[in-house]
Amino acid sequence: MRKLLIGAFTCVLVLLVSGCGGSGSVSQAQTAGACSVTGQNQQILAIMQSWYYWNQYLPTDVNPAAYSDTTAFLDALLYQPLDRFSYITTQAANQAFYGAGQYVGIGFSQEIINGNQLQLTNVYPNSPAAGAGFVRGGYILSINGTPVATLIADNQLDSAYGPADVGVVVTLEYQSPSGATQTVTLTKTVVTQPNVSLVQSFNAGGRNVGYFFFQNFITPSTAELQQAFTQLQADGDNELIIDERYNGGGLLSVAQFLGSLIVGNGDAGQTFATLNYNSLHTDQDQALAFQNVSNSLNLNRVVIITTGGTASAAELLINALKPYIDVVTVGGSTFGKPVGENGFDFCSSVLYPMTFNMLNAAGAGNYFSGIAPTCPAVDDLSHALGDSSEASLAGALYYIANGNCGPAAPAAERANARAAAWRPLPERYGWQTLVNAH
Repeated sequence: MRKLLIGAFTCVLVLLVSGCGGSGSVSQAQTAGACSVTGQNQQILAIMQSWYYWNQYLPTDVNPAAYSDTTAFLDALLYQPLDRFSYITTQAANQAFYGAGQYVGIGFSQEIINGNQLQLTNVYPNSPAAGAGFVRGGYILSINGTPVATLIADNQLDSAYGPADVGVVVTLEYQSPSGATQTVTLTKTVVTQPNVSLVQSFNAGGRNVGYFFFQNFITPSTAELQQAFTQLQADGDNELIIDERYNGGGLLSVAQFLGSLIVGNGDAGQTFATLNYNSLHTDQDQALAFQNVSNSLNLNRVVIITTGGTASAAELLINALKPYIDVVTVGGSTFGKPVGENGFDFCSSVLYPMTFNMLNAAGAGNYFSGIAPTCPAVDDLSHALGDSSEASLAGALYYIANGNCGPAAPAAERANARAAAWRPLPERYGWQTLVNAH
């Protein structure tokens, strides 16, 4: 089954309309030997030759039989430097994430700071990490006895946690924001992320401001967004802040739905985004439109909090709204993924090659360097998400109240630039890689 995606793990857009940047899946016929490594590599090459957005740049001298690993073979095919995104995952992991927002791990996301420290950016409820008392802003000092600084220096941080299998045991030395340390042994399990959370209202300059934290553009998000907007509408909110700072994207259909909730039914039928395929599949080109929805806020402006972890469908939402309303971004530059993917099942895996480019109604896109913030602000790990004192949320509220970025923005811009200078880019875009979830 062919899938269309533009985000997180990427997304599933069943033949173009529910995509993640686009994702849907198409089963590939299996023949004898098809699931040997060489057989899988041959299937990958055939899919890439047909569907890859940059298929005219595929190398002609790459031998599928010369690679003992499918990911290594895919790497040899990618169009550099633009494609950091195409990847392979398992069908089981793909279904778990897009169907229920689940992955196997400990239950937190992390960020390297100062080049040699590891700080938690989020801890997911009902996870092993939450049960051990881990919180946003805490530090991981060592993993299975090896100091984090050593793992970072040796480029072994991601592998240090072990495989993403239920039952894998990991011993962590943890330091709380107050400085207390503990060593705990945690067992990996299925972790479920909340997609829409922290729904609340603030007052800024006499304006009623709705806010919610948005983690993933996946199937359950639609109902959660509907519920959130019902609450915001009941609260009388006439401004909106969407916190997308760690949102790696997901289904195009969810981005389309959220955009419709924001702008209102007056723009129903207008172009949300256009998807453009390679010359072999121009029959798949299409325009996605804003929808008629209930509980829309019918806004003239939206403020979106962003970081380098804001990608794909999360970026598409920003770009797609710009021709219609004022879009203010607060935080850091986004990741830079203006292309989407279809998913192709083969053996027990799914290949997600970049298959289409995404443009807004004004023809704008191609933001491979990311979308720069209107108002720079730091991701303030010393405060909880949703706390009005947290720097990015405070910056968003300040803009709504005052119409400008405020005095904190210049220092935040310098701080973000310093952080970006040593923060390594993920070798491949993919939901867990992008948000560093474990």
